[in-house]
Amino acid sequence: MKFNLNSMSSARGPAIIRNLNRFDVLNTIRLHDNQISRSELAEVTGLSQATISSIVSHLIKEGALVEEGAHPLAIRGRGRPLVSLRLAPNYMHVAGVKIATHQIVVSLTDFTGDVLTSENISCEPLEFTASQLADFVAKAVRVCVKKAKMEFSDVSGVGVGLPGYVDCGSGTVYWSPVFQSRNVAFGAMLTPKFDVPVFVENDANLVTLAEHWFGLAKGLKHVSVITIEHGTGSGLIINGSLFRGARGIGAEFGHTKLVFDGPPCQCGQNGCMETHTAGFAILREAQAVGFRIPAKKLDYHARLDLLRKVVERAENGDQRYRKIFHQMGQYLGLGIANLVNLINPERVVVCEGAVTCSHLYGESLRSTIREMVIAPLRDNFDLMIHHWGDEVWARGAASLVLQELDQRDTTPVQQIVPKAAKRRRRRPRKPR
Repeated sequence: MKFNLNSMSSARGPAIIRNLNRFDVLNTIRLHDNQISRSELAEVTGLSQATISSIVSHLIKEGALVEEGAHPLAIRGRGRPLVSLRLAPNYMHVAGVKIATHQIVVSLTDFTGDVLTSENISCEPLEFTASQLADFVAKAVRVCVKKAKMEFSDVSGVGVGLPGYVDCGSGTVYWSPVFQSRNVAFGAMLTPKFDVPVFVENDANLVTLAEHWFGLAKGLKHVSVITIEHGTGSGLIINGSLFRGARGIGAEFGHTKLVFDGPPCQCGQNGCMETHTAGFAILREAQAVGFRIPAKKLDYHARLDLLRKVVERAENGDQRYRKIFHQMGQYLGLGIANLVNLINPERVVVCEGAVTCSHLYGESLRSTIREMVIAPLRDNFDLMIHHWGDEVWARGAASLVLQELDQRDTTPVQQIVPKAAKRRRRRPRKPR
């Protein structure tokens, strides 16, 4: 199903309020395991029963919601059984894309956020120009849709995540390790290739959305998510919403500064958090204590293999390598402590990538946080470590699209009709 999104730009007053109320209802259903009654919706959202009834009726008529039997709470007093509301999976399908330095992951997701099919494509984005990469992404999305035995006309939007400084509003990538140049209008390059809305976002924000919808941050109002891979990223949920800042590139935890004249960062500056916590920083420190790293340019898989060998040496008790991870935990703990003191989150989730090493830095991480967080907050937030696979990035991209479309006036341009019914409609009637 495709949707007409033009009306949002000219919406005034009541129309905007209706869209916000609609979003509140859909978002609340998502965050309550896709199962909630009308009365509970009114209680959670603060909207009146009449408003909830109107929105729900419209969404059911549209095909976005379905009623399903009696709610597990069954009966309140002598009233009727509470009818459970669920999102209709096939109401909308969206594509999510994660561009990494070594691969592109594409997923097709239904309206509930469940992944229908995925494609992992090994490639080096730096070998492409930005325009060539846009062509490659467009082709990969269509291949994934075809794999699901669907038509692209069934897709309502495309979300693309990549590392770096990304303005989601304009689709501009100010800097990214997957591009040879800066200030790339990637969203503008992608949009003409799809007859649906396209959203470009920082990849750590996508993981944050995935954690907030499906993972360890589900339903929380104030959360920080830190990603540890070749680089260090982060995302913030504040008052239940993804925080982007004035230019759309807020929450760059990996590029907060720790020391003057520190090690060079891949962003072009010095002393960034990720120069002490990311994969490339671990390799730099390992090389300083004698670990051999080839002088030639290494691809992702070669770097990953070296990282695993460094982890293995630390696991085997070599104190030189154990110290690397101990210091990594200290730096990461210092950064998280500053973050906790600044925004007072309920939870901090650290998401690890392909290399799992929290068992080596976890102790120094927690002890540093305990020492550096101010006393009133010390026992009032959780620290959790999560290991996700590649699919989470693309699933987060799909979550971004669903969230953006939920907030707009998604009046269907055409209702979903079985193909057989369409064929019957085209057939002219025989004269009587």
